[in-house]
Amino acid sequence: MLAIAYARWSSMEQTKGSTLVRQIENTTAFIEAWGWQNVAEPMIDRGKSAYTGANIETGQLGKFRDSIMSGRREASNLVLVVEELDRLSRQPADIMLSWLSPLVRKGLTIAVVNTGQMITREMLDHDMGGLMMILITAFGSHTESRKKAKRVAAAWEQKREAARNGEAKIQRNHRRPKWVEIDDAGQFYVPEHKEKIVKLIFENRVNGIGKGLTAKRLNEMALTDSRYAPWELDAGERKAPSMWTATYIGRVLRNRAVMGEWQPYRRPRNGEVTALEPIADYYPRIIDPALFMRANEKRIADALKHQGRGRGLSNLLGTKAICAECGGQMSALGSAAYFTNKKGEKHRHYFLYCRNAKVGKTCENQRGWTYDRVEGPILDRILTLAMDDQHFASDDQDTVALELAVHSTKASIAEIERKIENVLDVIEGGGGAQAKGRLLKLQQELEHAQEAHEKAVESLSSARGAVSPSEHIKRVSEVRMLLWSDDEDERFQARSRVKAALQAVLQSIRFHPRTGNVTVRLVANTRMFAINHGGEIIDDIDLGGPHFEPVTVVDLMTGDTEVRNNLDLDQRQAAKDYQRRKETTDIR
Repeated sequence: MLAIAYARWSSMEQTKGSTLVRQIENTTAFIEAWGWQNVAEPMIDRGKSAYTGANIETGQLGKFRDSIMSGRREASNLVLVVEELDRLSRQPADIMLSWLSPLVRKGLTIAVVNTGQMITREMLDHDMGGLMMILITAFGSHTESRKKAKRVAAAWEQKREAARNGEAKIQRNHRRPKWVEIDDAGQFYVPEHKEKIVKLIFENRVNGIGKGLTAKRLNEMALTDSRYAPWELDAGERKAPSMWTATYIGRVLRNRAVMGEWQPYRRPRNGEVTALEPIADYYPRIIDPALFMRANEKRIADALKHQGRGRGLSNLLGTKAICAECGGQMSALGSAAYFTNKKGEKHRHYFLYCRNAKVGKTCENQRGWTYDRVEGPILDRILTLAMDDQHFASDDQDTVALELAVHSTKASIAEIERKIENVLDVIEGGGGAQAKGRLLKLQQELEHAQEAHEKAVESLSSARGAVSPSEHIKRVSEVRMLLWSDDEDERFQARSRVKAALQAVLQSIRFHPRTGNVTVRLVANTRMFAINHGGEIIDDIDLGGPHFEPVTVVDLMTGDTEVRNNLDLDQRQAAKDYQRRKETTDIR
């Protein structure tokens, strides 16, 4: 007889123990005692649960089964040797037999070392006692695993509840963020240099400095001080990269642990990982919720898109510029640098093209638009209305405090909404009365947070009225002049502010290849105007907005539908600010 040994264990932690050596020694000795020929290396399923059936679905055992059932492997003279029957399966007995019986009927013999049992086709047909032993063993293994799973789940819930109440004992093997360390007393703390790194990342973000430039700055700091080198990834499971990257900076910006929050998960061995209700103030807080919210606002992300590693910010239109033919992104191609011709005139070869047409070859729109003939009219027509006090530095401490209140209440709304989503997931997964009680409490908190946000916005709007229309027009003109400043820092800051303002108020900039016209639509359907191919505004329609209800638009040619005006909180506020500015200035 030919023999193959099989070994399995459920968790990767067991890999560090003696389970592999023990199983291989026992199965090998059994094969030798029976005088069988060991024809292959042992099949090993590391970290594959037999309770969930992962070993038979995605493991080596599953591949072995498929090779026999497909006829690629002859089974009539083959023995599969296992230490215990539960190495093969801890599923219910009927499920185990549903795949085990066909294998045996193909001629495979299964030998169980610790009981000496031989499972063959003859045994299944004629040995009722042997069959009953299989069923009893399978039933016992499944019951034991089910009870263990419940005990483990209950233990984890107790740990999470203790963490919510501030009573959790910190484990040194806890998967914590890499800026958090544990002191000799077993408490979390953040070293000063790591706190400095996190704060720099967030401060740069809200000041309009992109992830690439932040990474460059940190790499420069690491050259003279190794403490500022990148941290390990995945809670230390992967070694640290050689340098900071924009992707790495993005991970820190999105990680809510900077606010002290721990996000626990339910991780079943077979199934979708579920995020549970987050636990506040578990780690030391470095970033307050208002700053976290500002750094992750969509308008900032849009403004910094395609910034690159330099400080040029040559394309202020960003992702709002789209091809009317295919709906794809319009990209700025050529050189953004100006040159002076023989007449002393400044020019540059900088054009907007459909990326799908130029790169993907999936669009027929080969027409190009001179970039300055699009940007210029847009700035002329809406910049004064698009820029608001939030785009200028403020020395008024009352206004600063009100701005902080707006961001804080917005952060509270986002946080509560996220908690509600997590609690709903828990309830859908079978959560009990405790989860439903938390949901009711969170819904009440959301109502209060929304009321507080509306009051904060109203207070800030009133305070911003202190800047007169003429003063506002003057400061916008000054910023626009700085767009072409010879000073790199001045130019970068000005372009960052302008791009943030435009991205907040623009809904879309659509480029039409047949007419050469460009249509510009503002958020909440407040306004729409068109620019011809020569850079002249030919239509300007005040739509009487803002309108906040979503609108479904039907394309009469194709029948396709599109939902427009589906605004988020930031877009709604941008539309209100635009309308307020329009009502308080002479600019139309």
